[in-house]
Amino acid sequence: MNNLNAVAFCAIGAVMELLPHVFPAWFSPAHADQASSRALWLDLMGAVQVTLGAGYLVRARVMPALARILSVAPDGEEGALALRAARGTAHR
Repeated sequence: MNNLNAVAFCAIGAVMELLPHVFPAWFSPAHADQASSRALWLDLMGAVQVTLGAGYLVRARVMPALARILSVAPDGEEGALALRAARGTAHR
């Protein structure tokens, strides 16, 4: 998967989730609780599609960017938080 595929997964999933709300006449209620199996299926699959696409984008782009940002922290430079010198401890 690449970034374009992940964005397409998110977009298709969002459309799948919106269809039953935008066009309710296409999804007639078929059960006693007035739920439409088609609408429920599209909601579930839309959530799966968005989760797959967003999960890839977070893993491939957000986490490396966050690691790069956090690795820029100064190491022992002026103004950095200095740790106290380690004290000797007796081993038991």
